[in-house]
Amino acid sequence: MIEIPGDYLEGGGQIIRTAAALSCITDRPIRIFNIRDKRPNPGIKPQLFYTLRALSSLVHADTSGLELHSTEFSFCPRARAIGNGTYIIDLQTSGAIGLALQVLLPVAAFHGNGIIFEIKGGTCGLGAVPIDYYPLVVFPFLFRSGLRARLNIYKRGYYPKGGGLVRVEVEPLKNGTPLSFIDQGHVISLGIQSVASEQLRRHRVVFLQSRRAREILESRFHVPIDENAEYADTCSPGSEINLYARTDTGSILWSDARGEHGKSPEMVGTEASEQLIQEISAGAALTFDLQIILFPGLVYWEE
Repeated sequence: MIEIPGDYLEGGGQIIRTAAALSCITDRPIRIFNIRDKRPNPGIKPQLFYTLRALSSLVHADTSGLELHSTEFSFCPRARAIGNGTYIIDLQTSGAIGLALQVLLPVAAFHGNGIIFEIKGGTCGLGAVPIDYYPLVVFPFLFRSGLRARLNIYKRGYYPKGGGLVRVEVEPLKNGTPLSFIDQGHVISLGIQSVASEQLRRHRVVFLQSRRAREILESRFHVPIDENAEYADTCSPGSEINLYARTDTGSILWSDARGEHGKSPEMVGTEASEQLIQEISAGAALTFDLQIILFPGLVYWEE
């Protein structure tokens, strides 16, 4: 049993997601205590709880203390291989589907035999990368390592009602190839994905977000820009803009921003484009979010 303090450094859910995934992959039982102890509302939040409950069912884990708002639980995986099939997971809230995938994706890749997840929840929200980050950045990056995964968005979901639905197919990882990215290279193309709820069409939110982002990016870079616009039927109104930059070394850099009450579409476009410029100017070959997803045991962010 590996004992893990859940209040280490920033003491958030990332410690638990990482530990649970690695517990399954390495077949090592874990006990996590002082969960989110430094936060205003300690304990396991709903999004994390429903993810862990799905994971424990997937690997037939023996658990103790795995309950909503619990500050301590133990987890002992029993299944060394997971049969193929479709697993339906409902996060019950607008909790980020992208965070759930941080746990489920590596377990399915290393222990699965061809798994399909259908996950209900939020596709874009505070404190988590939008779900589009996976097909646009994570999957293309890991494809070079041997991972084969596909993601389809059936319905987008925003706070507070959520209601998003995503289907993810993950093939077993065989003979994985090591990756090395140490040189950012030069930007050769940019992408703009502007999304908003159908309710916001009359306010031209998608167009205004995208136009502002393009204006800022074109003032700094002279490369092709691919634009995609989408109005979606959602349970709660919301908007987002996702930007990415491809380089000649194969790196993909990313930024995103979401609409909020009191924030104009132009402000959303400005926030995302300035963030992408900062990412590129930093010279890193990977964005910070991708480092967390790929190397969670090595990366921490202390607030």
